[in-house]
Amino acid sequence: MERKGRTDMLQTTVSKPLLKQAAGELLKELPFPIFHNLIQKGRDLSRNGLVYNVMVINSHEVEGVVSDITPHDVMLDLANITRRHRCPCGTEGLCPHVLALFFYIYGNVFDVGELFRLWKKGQIGALWKESAVHEPKTPAPKRAGKTAGLSITANETVEDWRDQFEKQYQDFFSRHQNGQNWPYRLAFQLLPKLGKNEGKQAGARPLRELHAALFLLEKLRQYGEAQGWNDVVFASYGQFSWQQDVNYVADRAFDALEKLSTQSLPRSLNALIEQTIPYVRDVLFLDGGLSSFGYDFYTTAWELLFTKPTWRQEERAELLRLAKDRDDIRAAMAAAHLSFLLGEDDEAMALYRAFPHQAGLFLIEWIGRFITNGLVKRFESVWEKAKDDWPLYLSHMSDLARGSFLDEAVHLFEMYARQRNRPDAWEDFLQRSLPYSVNYYTNFLYRQGRYREVVDLFLWANITADELHPQLLKTLQARGTDLVMPLYHRTVIKLLNEKNRSSYQRAVRHLKTMRAHYRSMKRFDQWEAYLEQLLAKTARLRAFHEELKKGKLLP
Repeated sequence: MERKGRTDMLQTTVSKPLLKQAAGELLKELPFPIFHNLIQKGRDLSRNGLVYNVMVINSHEVEGVVSDITPHDVMLDLANITRRHRCPCGTEGLCPHVLALFFYIYGNVFDVGELFRLWKKGQIGALWKESAVHEPKTPAPKRAGKTAGLSITANETVEDWRDQFEKQYQDFFSRHQNGQNWPYRLAFQLLPKLGKNEGKQAGARPLRELHAALFLLEKLRQYGEAQGWNDVVFASYGQFSWQQDVNYVADRAFDALEKLSTQSLPRSLNALIEQTIPYVRDVLFLDGGLSSFGYDFYTTAWELLFTKPTWRQEERAELLRLAKDRDDIRAAMAAAHLSFLLGEDDEAMALYRAFPHQAGLFLIEWIGRFITNGLVKRFESVWEKAKDDWPLYLSHMSDLARGSFLDEAVHLFEMYARQRNRPDAWEDFLQRSLPYSVNYYTNFLYRQGRYREVVDLFLWANITADELHPQLLKTLQARGTDLVMPLYHRTVIKLLNEKNRSSYQRAVRHLKTMRAHYRSMKRFDQWEAYLEQLLAKTARLRAFHEELKKGKLLP
């Protein structure tokens, strides 16, 4: 309901002519062959649901949050989008976050797929031919007969389509292959032909287009595997052309899903939709460079196309069987995804607990959905079951993955705590995320004026005075000199354990600071006792004692 409300808001508030004008300006400013990586990243951010909290300021200014590695508060002005935009990422000129917000706005009013097609072809003027994109009318049913040499009936099946695709593919490939080179722009030329609905089933064209994309994607995968094109470093122009086709067809597969989700599909298509399930399941298990696409496409299909609870329950049972037989974590995580879609959160959490080395990356997606969509009770219930295993989920991640993951988790939990006025829940999350959340927890404690706990946290994490920003150390000292003394003691011990002259020299500098602090606190007797004990423990460290004399700490 939230998505529909926001769609209605954009459709009624944003100026459609200005939106078209902004699109035209972007097409001129960012030619697709040169800026395709920038454009593609912007679209991926939008399509993956990473644009949220969109607010229309007036008919031409829009703000929203784009979550990349960290959340970005983005603004754009449709009246002059290439010059008037704002994003904190620091990119000079247009950045993918501004484009992501634009694609989100455009997609709620017009057809993003059509915009991409025009962008790739550089057809700026075509944007103004219509104020909205209309779906092609379904052709009038034909009498059963011969079409392209094949017999098509009203009871056509997915297998019929696949047989047609195979014949068309073999014909195209035999006519266009040149030696070992991949046929240039195969996907752009062949895919539209495969997607044409030549059967009698009313409203089936988008589904046929989906199958055409999946069919051709599998052919591309097979060809690339045979050529050894698994390396992302392009070894030939043929490999580059092949990779462009892979990217294009993968995009068209998502486009077909989006189109299917926006149409009212006739019940007569249910049989064909159900026949589609095993083909989409095959996509889940794609490996290599297509593995990420496979999981994203599979879960998207089960959200947008396969919406019947009975289908989802049967598919989950099949995935659980595959997870057990193959020990395949993708099947288990996809089964958890279906459990969430079915509203059976306990079953999903049980699967996450069984596969803790991957669960965190999938769990955060659902935590994000619950929090941003206002499903507070559901989030709290899921977190109650997840929080004890949270440290385990974090520990199994790579350092690179954990950094961006924790940034996203922190953003979501802080949002929840602020909205519900639950600083206790926010602190509990930060504690459970230690040691990886030390910086976040330090800021939390500091803002609350809990300075002694800040120092205790540093001591727990084995952080020394040397490792703190000088200004932070100075600020803590201003709250009480006795607060920072344990940090200096810890620093001296660490430097002495390094057993080299450079470390001894740094230790002496800290000791001189400590002497001054003890004197200012009128506790010089404690300093003398401490120094006496230190000298006794380091009696064998001749170089250290030499540095003490140079520093005039020894007579």
